[in-house]
Amino acid sequence: MSGLNEEGRNKLIEFADILKASKKFSPLSAKIIPFHHPVEITWEPVSAGTGNYLEDSVKETYDVGYLAPEQTDFGVRISGDSMEPLYHTDDVAWIQKKDSLANGEIGIFYLNGNTYIKELHDEPDGVYLISLNQKYRPIQVLESDSFKIFGKVIGKCKGAEIPGFH
Repeated sequence: MSGLNEEGRNKLIEFADILKASKKFSPLSAKIIPFHHPVEITWEPVSAGTGNYLEDSVKETYDVGYLAPEQTDFGVRISGDSMEPLYHTDDVAWIQKKDSLANGEIGIFYLNGNTYIKELHDEPDGVYLISLNQKYRPIQVLESDSFKIFGKVIGKCKGAEIPGFH
């Protein structure tokens, strides 16, 4: 209405009053629909430290609503301090399944029977899984290693924020 002169505003108000009086128009109120977003979260945590096994871990489904990005395929519990200050024990990391990651992306990795949350570095002298916490040394991935990328970390939340999560 700000682009109308006074005569135009008056005509608009008059028209709105006619519509209301005709009973063919009534204002609608929006109904808020709760957002449901069921996501599987692995029971066994991934390690932000020494490594844990994930592949056969029991999974439970939680309605995480807005806590997880829409493209989340699954969630993992975090255990350890090697990815601090960004990820902490009892956080849940949201994962988008991917077979490959770009250099510098944080992901979930399987290496020789253990599963880690780390930053991937593809250097001229090899591939490394890097911790954000400087007290941990890089883990070099050798050609002879059993190595798999589960996916890219696309978000996180505190486990305590998830209804019914334990």
